[in-house]
Amino acid sequence: MGKTLCKVVVLLLIVISTKAQLVFPDVYVQYDSVWTYKNLQLIPIKFIGNAVTENRKLFPQNIITLQQAMQSNKVAVKEIKFEKGADVSVLVIKNNSGKNILLNAGELIAGGKQDRVVAETKIIQSQTDEQYITVFCVEKGRWDDKPKPFVYGGSADINLRKKIDTDKHQQQIWKHIEQQFTDGNEKSETYPYMQLKKKMEKTDTAYMNYFITKYQQSDSSFAGFMAITGNRIIACEVFALPQYTQLFYKEMVSSFVYSLTKNDGIVSINLQSVKNFTNNLFGSEEMQKQFLQLHGKADKLNNKTIHLIAYGD
Repeated sequence: MGKTLCKVVVLLLIVISTKAQLVFPDVYVQYDSVWTYKNLQLIPIKFIGNAVTENRKLFPQNIITLQQAMQSNKVAVKEIKFEKGADVSVLVIKNNSGKNILLNAGELIAGGKQDRVVAETKIIQSQTDEQYITVFCVEKGRWDDKPKPFVYGGSADINLRKKIDTDKHQQQIWKHIEQQFTDGNEKSETYPYMQLKKKMEKTDTAYMNYFITKYQQSDSSFAGFMAITGNRIIACEVFALPQYTQLFYKEMVSSFVYSLTKNDGIVSINLQSVKNFTNNLFGSEEMQKQFLQLHGKADKLNNKTIHLIAYGD
């Protein structure tokens, strides 16, 4: 009986340690507690039960962002040099912070021979070895012989992030940025996305001020948020731990805000359409996997989902 009981306990521990933490019932959607300002509405996604406790066993706690590391000069970023230049699609990072860096897809790194956008979500461990990160170029026409120092550039808007996560092709990234220049009646020979980004940041700071204040006045146990506007879903982004969500909240909101268009009005989308989206995303592991094949992606650490993002149509 003793050996049998021991086996049962071990099996239960295995089940607990391998259970999914980013599907129902470990998360729930607060449809009745939405945050609304003008044409943008955020629906909080929160953890329930012991999901946070279990996830803390799976994911590192000693975390900072790339922005924090770069602004404190605790990380070195450089290009891979070849005989004929540098590799556009890869950057090298050396983390000297003493903490783990949580890198999120869509973050912008300006400088070098060309500005880049991060194409993957991953943990950059603090160690002596250099690590590689996948990136896309967001500045088609510039290729400097004397590269600029790398600086943190914020986060791309949701539309560009969607291209990065779903198309995963450099030509499509450039084409999308060129279209954004055309739509905004902007002219440029090099199509630098950072030029558009600076214009976005000046458009309406009231959105950012409202949602940042709203978060500061709330508890910090959020898994993530779903953003909707007019008659459409913008996206839903979720992290495995509340502290991860807190670290990226400002950039998450900015990516939502900068994706608003002049055609977006006050939120009018049918609630059932929103629930269909979240039910497909959080209904089960299999439903989530199938849904993200068409609508987004899930990022893993040791085969566990550390982050996911799903985009509206």
